[in-house]
This record gives sequence, structure tokens and C-alpha cells, in this order.
Amino acid sequence: MKSQPSSQLIDHWTDSMAAHLPFARMHRSDVQQLARAATERYVPPDGVLLEPQASVPTGLIFLRQGVAVRRRPGVAGSQAGFEVETGSLLPVAALMAQRPVTSTYTAMGDCFCLVIPWPVARDLMARSPVWADFLNQRMLALVEASRQRWQQELQWQAQQQQNLEARLDELPARQPVTLPTSATLREVLSLMHAQQVGSVLLTDPADRLCGILTRHDVLGRVALADLSLDQPVSDVMSQPVLTIDAGCSVFDAALMMSRHRVRHLPVLIGDRLHSVVSERDLFAQQNHSIKHVSGAIAQAETLQQLQLAARQIRQFTAHLMAQGLQSRPLTRLISQLNDNLTARLIELELKRHGLSSNQMCWLALGSEGRGEQTIATDQDNALIYESNDPEGDQPSWLAFAKDVNLALDACGYPLCSGGVMASNPPCCLTLHQWKKRFALWIDQGSPQDLLKASVFFDFRALAGRADWLDQLAVDVRQQAMNTPRFIKQWADNHLHMSVPLNWHGGLETRREDEHEVIDIKISGTALVVDAARILAFAQGISAVSTVERLEQAGVLLGIPTDEYRGWITAFDFLQSLRLRHQMSPTAHTGKPNWVPVDTLDQVDRRVLKASLAAVRTLQQRLSLDYAR
Repeated sequence: MKSQPSSQLIDHWTDSMAAHLPFARMHRSDVQQLARAATERYVPPDGVLLEPQASVPTGLIFLRQGVAVRRRPGVAGSQAGFEVETGSLLPVAALMAQRPVTSTYTAMGDCFCLVIPWPVARDLMARSPVWADFLNQRMLALVEASRQRWQQELQWQAQQQQNLEARLDELPARQPVTLPTSATLREVLSLMHAQQVGSVLLTDPADRLCGILTRHDVLGRVALADLSLDQPVSDVMSQPVLTIDAGCSVFDAALMMSRHRVRHLPVLIGDRLHSVVSERDLFAQQNHSIKHVSGAIAQAETLQQLQLAARQIRQFTAHLMAQGLQSRPLTRLISQLNDNLTARLIELELKRHGLSSNQMCWLALGSEGRGEQTIATDQDNALIYESNDPEGDQPSWLAFAKDVNLALDACGYPLCSGGVMASNPPCCLTLHQWKKRFALWIDQGSPQDLLKASVFFDFRALAGRADWLDQLAVDVRQQAMNTPRFIKQWADNHLHMSVPLNWHGGLETRREDEHEVIDIKISGTALVVDAARILAFAQGISAVSTVERLEQAGVLLGIPTDEYRGWITAFDFLQSLRLRHQMSPTAHTGKPNWVPVDTLDQVDRRVLKASLAAVRTLQQRLSLDYAR
């Protein structure tokens, strides 16, 4: 019969557990209940905590002190372990699924554990939502804890700001002001004045949305055009109307307003008009808004004004980070605003050089091409130009591209150290020349060529003749998919890069000044990006973003959902950690991706190791499928 531990020992165990998640967020009485039911166990160095057996484990192990290593036998890369730190719970997945464990857990030194009977741990789930959520979604719970702590650190910057991730149907519904399309301008303007609104929606007899007239439209289409106020509003209303579904987020609405340069968006539930949101509604509490920054970019006429707009982009990003906006929409927004700034700069330089946008296409490459830019990002771009005399015309286009590249550098987007810029002659070619260059890379490229060329395969039109890229993209995808040698070389190149985990799964760092650091881009996000690119081209996937590539490849290849969703979760966390570091006042300006891991708290370190371990499984997938 088990002897009852003393009350002092139970308090000691409770305090040990309460220092770690999820216990730190649970009621102390619930943690005490687990401690009372627990049995202490000592495991000596190299001793086994758990190993594969035929039966289901009977208890949940809390590693109170010490470090263990988890290894899965019989799979590729089985020599690589995963380090399990103090504060960990295991084997959660096996107990939740009521199956035997598939890994061996070995003590690296003296380990002291608390073994909690599974019936006690399971029954507590009904009373403790924190405990239940953690057991059901352990990795996501840790990621969320990290994100919340990060948000709290920045919250003082934006305590009065709205959360951009709220759904539109969660906002106070603003009743849309409507009139039939048969109404006169006088009736519409009178209603706008009486209701003090900036827009009126126009509907047909079946109450279907047909058009919109805004206060901004009145000046250009009515007042300056000197129209009679007795004319029907249908003569001047904007149509068709840009709308958004009520299930979308405030961020989605803001981004749509920015892209289409509108101030009002009707919100629909199905086909039914639910409300209307304005740019003022979304950002009334903010000093900076997407529309404000976009407006500054659109109105810029000088390099100095664009430099100011670039600073506003970074300031606005800090505001959104403080609101808790997650990495994926945040990097998409940064890329969108950087797109706007670059497009405006191109427009000004085309005019200054006497060139036409109809004769060129400016390509965004790399992270900008994927819509995944962070705060600290250099330039990756290229140019396609139209010419019957490429050699004779190239100097003019190179001169134009050089001025764009230098101006972007002055705005805080450094010149590419690898020379992947439109002002470099190999990156400034006609469409025919670009087709030949891609074909050469795919058909005959050496491993070194492919290593340098990878960034070019994430291309997207940013300004000029976007239609030129349609067939080019199809041809490149088809040719790559039909060239196994190319995919194998690409995978071989990728597998020469490894995640910064040592043999037992601990973080492998390098010493820089007084800190132990990891280059979170080169050794983290870039590995996921490159692997997703290979999967996409091997399967003929047209998506450019890393997450979409992983999702679509996972479905096409029949990869278990948990596996490819794990890759995506890892990528999102690594991107978040990278953004957080870049926004830190202590970030090294010359090395914005060098994260000092010795300054991370226990939660971030655990999630970082788990994320890198997930990236390692992605590399194992590439090794099995494409590198043989």
C-alpha cells in the first residue's frame, strides 16, 4: 500500500510543478490534487524513464529535476534525439490516445520524477480547462503561452488599440444606410448629411447591393462635374461594390481597404447585408493605420517622403505586434506595405527616366515574392524589359533599376549582398532571356548554380506587366516537375544544411560576444522555406507562400495532417521569434536574425527545440522522397 507523503512534501512537489506550464496557470488546489496522487521516482544517469512496451503507460511523468533524451527506434535519423527538459510531461500523446509509447526516454544525468496515475490526471480535465487544453494541444498551448507573454511585453505601446484579429461579426454592428438606385443625388446627399455618415449603399428592388456612393466620390463625381442633384444616383455610384464576409477579421478588412484604396466596406453574411465598416471604425484608436501609411506612400513625391513612410511601416508594425497580431498576417502586411512603397518608387523613377511601365515587369523575389518579409529584410528583385535590341536597351533599364535599388537602400532595405537585384545585368533580362535562364537552371544547373538560384523561384510581379509572368510560371513549374534530376539536386543541396540541434536534441549555439546565439533565419525559417519550395516544385504546386506550399503538398502526398501542421506551427513560431528579436531594442543591427537563446525563458526554449525538431522531420521527409 502506498504511504501518504507528508504535507510538507506535497507542498514542495506542488511548488515544483507550479514553476512550469501548465501548472503555473492552474488553481493551486488542482495542482495539489495531482501532487497528492503522485509517486516520486529516481532514475540514474543512462537509466530508462520510458520505453516501447506492449501495454499502455499507467501514469503521466513530470520531470521534476534533470534532463532526458527521447529517441524513436527504427526510423530515419533515429540517432538524433530530442532533449526533454525539467518541467516536461510525458508521454502525453500516448496516454491521450491510449496506446503504447513509441520512443525511448533515457536520463542524461540524475533525474527525479513525479509519476501521476493517469485516472487522476484524466479526471482533472473535466474540472480544469487549462489542464484539459494543455493535454489536448500541448505544443499549441506552449506556443500560445509564448505569444501571450510577448504581447504583454509590448502591450504598453497600444493599450487602447483594437485587436485586429477580431472577427467583423464580433464588432458592434453599424446599421448600413441604404437607398434604392432610383434615388436622386439630392436624396442621397441629404441622407448622408442627416445621418452623419460617409457612405450610402444603393440597392435594387430585391434589396440586392448594387452600388455605393461615398463622401469622397461626391467631390470628384458630383461637385467638380457640376451634375444636377436631380440626376439618379445610379449615374455616378461605384459598382460593383467591394464587400467582405462577416467571418473575416478586422485585419482582413484593413488589408482589403489598403489594397483597393477604399474607405468603406459593406459586410455580408451570405448574401445578406449585415453592416458596413469604415477605415475610421477600424482604427479610430490608432495613431497609425494601414490607410494612413498607405496614403503617405501614395502621396510621396520625393525620396525623403518615402523614407518617412518606410519608418512609419516599422512603427505601425510595432503597434500591431503589441496587439498580438501573429506572425503570418503580420509578415503579409509588412510585405504588402513594402510592395506599395516599392511600386511608388518605381513609378517615380520610371517617370524620371522617361520609361514606360508597359515595357517592363518588376519582380519581387525571395521573402517579398512569398509575402513573408520581416522587419529586417534586404532586397531580392529582378527586372523583365521589352526590347527588340536587348543589348542596346539594357543600359537604360540598368540605370533605372540602379536608382530604384539605391533608393530602396536609403529607405532601409539594404542592398542584397549576393547581388540579386535588378541593377545587376544577370537580373535584368527580356522575357525570352529569362525563360532560357530558368530552363538552363533546371536542365543543366550544377548544385552550386541551384543553391544561388533558389531565390529566383519565388517570383511575383510587383509593378508593370504582370501578365508576362503567367505563362513563365506555368512553364517553370512544369519543367521542374518533369525533371527528377533537378529536384534531387535541389534536395541534396538542402540536406547539407542542418538544424541547430546536437545529438541529444539540445540547442547547438555559437558564442557571439557575451551570448549564445542561433541564426534563426539561416538555421530555422530558411530551412522550412527551402523544403516547402522543393515540395511545391516537385508536385507542380502554384502557391508561393511557405504555409500554402506545405498545406497543399501535405494533402497531395498523403502526409498525416498532424505532421504537416506541425511543420507549419514550427514555421510560425520561428517567424514570430525572429520578428520579436528584430523589434527588440537590444537586437544587433548588423545581425538582426541572431537570437540570443540564453536570454529566452523556459517556455520559449522548449518551443524552439520542439520547432527545430519538427523541421528535422521535414528534412527527413525530403531525404526519403527525393534524395535517394
